[in-house]
Amino acid sequence: MSDRRVDHLLRIIWMAYEKEAPELKAIEKEYGNDDFSEVLQLLIQEKLVTVKGDEIQFTAQGKRAGEEIIRRYRLAERLFADLLEIPQSDYEWLACNFEHILSPEVTDSVCTFLGHPRVCPHNRPIPQGKCCVSFVNDVKPLVQPLTTLSLGQKARIVYIFPVHKKRWGQLHQFGVFPGNTIKLIQKRPSYVIEIGGTTLALDDEICRDIYVKKLMD
Repeated sequence: MSDRRVDHLLRIIWMAYEKEAPELKAIEKEYGNDDFSEVLQLLIQEKLVTVKGDEIQFTAQGKRAGEEIIRRYRLAERLFADLLEIPQSDYEWLACNFEHILSPEVTDSVCTFLGHPRVCPHNRPIPQGKCCVSFVNDVKPLVQPLTTLSLGQKARIVYIFPVHKKRWGQLHQFGVFPGNTIKLIQKRPSYVIEIGGTTLALDDEICRDIYVKKLMD
């Protein structure tokens, strides 16, 4: 379906499921437009969702459609945030418009170019596509794990995979957070980076989940 209102509502329902709160009234409030009932009926007619009591539930077809929408939206967020460095207040609106025009082929190209990111700028998961599963990498990724840096190379931290949430406080204390610039000093026996005039040793597991954008010398 090409109706942007449908895409918008599918995305909102998906995000409600992520919060384990697919209540009808909450979704209507988040949707925020007077045509909610009309668009919801479109989803029901297309067999994308069902309504049971006070909950909206995806059908199998609807879940696939919602997954595609949220993937396009969050990849668009990463594109605007990482490549163009657009402020959050602007890139969310741009991503909302961009999600409607990305074809599956272009979506996979954007995903590959960004290094198959697993989370959006808000650290919410990005559903994988075929390009992620097959690891086809015809396009050189813009954003890559810290482990791909060459010795002496500088890079800007783009995001840290949420699996390390418990260590974020410690990492932040040393300046290891998105937006800051690092320089790779050593790879063996452990990774050593320079950040803000301080050298810091990091284990391999964390370095694989710190995604960076290489900087030109």
